[in-house]
Amino acid sequence: MPPPLPGTAASLWLHESPVTTYPQLDGDLSVDVAVIGGGIVGLTAATLLKRAGATVAVVEAGRVARGVSGHTTAKVTSLHGLRYSALASSWSEEAARAYAESNQAGVEEIARLVGDARIDCDFERVPAYVYAETSEGAGAVEREADAARLAGLDATLVSEVDLPFPVRTAVRLGDQAQFDPYRYLTALARSIPGDGNHVLERTRVLDVDEGEPCRVRTAQGSIVAGDVVVATLVPFLDRGGYFARSRPERSYLIAFDAERSPAIGGMYLSAEAPTRSMRTATRDGKRLLLVGGEGHTTGQEARAAEHVLRLERFAQERFGPGGVVNHWSSQDFASKIGVPFVGRLTPLSSRVHVATAFGKWGISAGTAAAVILSDAILRRPNLWAWLYDPNRLRPASGLASLLGHNLGVARRFASGRLARPAAEPESGLEPGEGRVVRSGARLVAVSRGSDGEVRRVSAVCPHLGCVVAWNEAEESWDCPCHGSRFDAGGNVLQGPAVEGLARAEG
Repeated sequence: MPPPLPGTAASLWLHESPVTTYPQLDGDLSVDVAVIGGGIVGLTAATLLKRAGATVAVVEAGRVARGVSGHTTAKVTSLHGLRYSALASSWSEEAARAYAESNQAGVEEIARLVGDARIDCDFERVPAYVYAETSEGAGAVEREADAARLAGLDATLVSEVDLPFPVRTAVRLGDQAQFDPYRYLTALARSIPGDGNHVLERTRVLDVDEGEPCRVRTAQGSIVAGDVVVATLVPFLDRGGYFARSRPERSYLIAFDAERSPAIGGMYLSAEAPTRSMRTATRDGKRLLLVGGEGHTTGQEARAAEHVLRLERFAQERFGPGGVVNHWSSQDFASKIGVPFVGRLTPLSSRVHVATAFGKWGISAGTAAAVILSDAILRRPNLWAWLYDPNRLRPASGLASLLGHNLGVARRFASGRLARPAAEPESGLEPGEGRVVRSGARLVAVSRGSDGEVRRVSAVCPHLGCVVAWNEAEESWDCPCHGSRFDAGGNVLQGPAVEGLARAEG
């Protein structure tokens, strides 16, 4: 039985926040641009395109801003761990500079949108830090500071920070920001409908026919559009093979109510493992500490609940007594070549565009991607599009990493198929537990909910046939190959799968 977890199992941003109620698609529709996905990329792109005079339809399978964008740490920064030294080494200094410029442009675009619409989202300018506690980590931080400066960022190396524990050194980038992503994104969504523009919820896209025009197909009807933006977590369209060009990663966060209010005035990320991310947020007049980390590949962690408990222990050890108010987790895809994919879906595409694989930095990078894609659709030049182009040649080191990742996927596919699960386990399952069993020739995913009800679904992911694994922290079935996630009843939580796990007979 999984250990009990502290606090409420809900994102701080979403917990007790009003749920949006935009209509479902009902029949056919025609717009200039169809935007698939109601997260930060989709809503930002739709906002920019509408402001430029295009008509848009945002199409969301669930509710807007309640996917990955509603579960992020919500750091608005262009300082992304040790990214610049890595890019300068594996790519070039030119690539590092383009990455810095585009992400800083993303930071400033968010600030502009907040200011223009006077969005109440706790937008707060604060510095960002990457810190080291060991001599080895200090060397990496010093190299990152040098690379960030060469990339054009006003980064400085500092020895004193306002953390309540000693660090050896840190790279500091001022004038960054933090905010409430849900309030920001729902404000963008409210500005879209009207004058031929639409926000559509509970409308899952099943396929896209590219042409002049394109046709976006759903179970409720079709949307005809001149251009299509696929702004889902990972493209549900297998064209382009993005599921094989990136790695699905889960990470965990807690909102910690310390007895002594956390005095940190910036956003922090550790350079050493295990990764620790820290920032503050205000709820009901109280300053809370957000602590994140404990990342791992989706579907490859048998004791997921332990990650939340480790974050709680870290907060108590470093910040003193207190309790967890909320705990939650998130998922993102990390590009195996060091930068996200933003541009045409395939080399042959001219009207279908994609943005994916932000590697947990989707706030600034996702906003930059929205700018790049809106420029492409409006036939405007963009200074950074070349770096993110999914169809350009990549560094050899990135290709080697990509090959290694897909060999690992092949091994997981084979091991899932060849494993010999136990026989029917219902009598031995505790509430909150799940297990893959063999029933005749079939693999069945069996779980027992907190209500005591046993649910049986196919254990085979409908995307490409991998065997799912139980996630005890969220009571979900997760695919260890390409990151699709399903609830205990088999319904799709996250793609690339667009179909749920089939029901299995008892």
